[in-house]
Amino acid sequence: MKKQLDQLTAYTPGLSPESLKKQYDIKGELHKLASNENVYGPSPKVKTAIQSHLDELYYYPESGSPKLREAISQQLNVDASRILFGAGLDEVILMISRAVLSPGDKIITSESTFGQYYHNAIVESADVIQVPLKDGGFDLDGILQQIDNKTSLIWLCNPNNPTGTYFSHDELFNFLKRVPSDIPVLIDEAYVEFVTADDFPDTLKLQEDFDNAFLLRTFSKAYGLAGLRVGYVIASEDAIEKWNIIRPPFNVTRISEYAAIAALEDQEYLKEVTQKNSFERDRFYQIPQSQYFLPSQANFVFVKISRSQALYDALLNVGCITRLFPNGVRITIGLPEQNDKMIEVLKHFEY
Repeated sequence: MKKQLDQLTAYTPGLSPESLKKQYDIKGELHKLASNENVYGPSPKVKTAIQSHLDELYYYPESGSPKLREAISQQLNVDASRILFGAGLDEVILMISRAVLSPGDKIITSESTFGQYYHNAIVESADVIQVPLKDGGFDLDGILQQIDNKTSLIWLCNPNNPTGTYFSHDELFNFLKRVPSDIPVLIDEAYVEFVTADDFPDTLKLQEDFDNAFLLRTFSKAYGLAGLRVGYVIASEDAIEKWNIIRPPFNVTRISEYAAIAALEDQEYLKEVTQKNSFERDRFYQIPQSQYFLPSQANFVFVKISRSQALYDALLNVGCITRLFPNGVRITIGLPEQNDKMIEVLKHFEY
C-alpha cells in the first residue's frame, strides 16, 4: 500500500436519519439537511427519461457520454471536444489529480473547502498548501503568494463549500492575470445555479483569455441528480485529451446520461427550484442572528460559532440533520416547513 494513505481516512458521509434516530433515541421524523442536496428533487422529465430507457440496461454506456456532451456544448456554446465527464465531480477531481500530479508537486487551495482536492493530492504524493480563509472566503492574494516552480494545480471553489462565500468576476480576472499560464487553475462551480450575485464570475468568458482556467460543474446539486453521479470539466482540448486517458471507459452510466440530458433540457424547472432556494435563503438572513452566518450564494448557510455541537444538537432536536464542523454548522436550505423549524432554533440559540 502507498504509505501516504496512512495520512488519510475514507470519506465519512453524514449519518442517515435511521442511524441518528437509533443513536439519539429519536421517535419523530428526521429531515436530512446535511449534504446540500436539492430537496425538491429533479425535473419530472428525468423520471420519464429513465423509465423510457430501462430496457437498455444490459448495454454498456456510450464511452464519453456523447449525447450529453453535445447537449452541454449547445447549452453553453463550447466545443464538445473541451468537455470531459466523471461519475460526479469527485471522479473528475480524481482523474485530473492522477493525470497531473507527481511526487513532490504542489497544489494550492484554501483551508475549509472541498476536501477532495487535498485527498487526491495526498494520494499522488503531492504537497498541499491550504491558505487560510479571509473573511470566510478564498484569499486569492494569499494563494498567489504561495505559487512557486513546484506548483502544479490551483483549486478554487466558487461558491465555496462549506462556507457559501464567493469571489467576483473582477477578482478572478485579476487573479488569473497573475498566475503563470502553465499552471492549471481549476474553478469548481458546483453550486453556480443557485447564485444570484450580479458580479459572480463568467468563467466561460474568462476562458477565452486564459487557457489555463478550467471550469468544473455538476448535475448533483441544483439539477437534483446526486444519486446518479454526473459531473464535468470544461478545459482546453489538449488537457481533455490527456485526462481522457485516465477516465474509465464507461464511467457515466447510460441511465445517468439520459437523466442529465432531460434535466438540462428543463430549464424552466431549474429556474423554479433556484428561485425557491433564493427566497428561502433570504429568510435566514432576515433574522438578527444572521450576524453569525457567513454570506451564502449556495443552497446552504454556514453558521460560524464555537458552540457548534450545541447548535447541531438543537437543530437535531427539531428533526433537522445538519453538518457539524469544528467552527460551525452547515445548514442545507430545506423546504419551507423545515426552514421554519431551523429559523426558530437559530433565533433563540445562545451564541
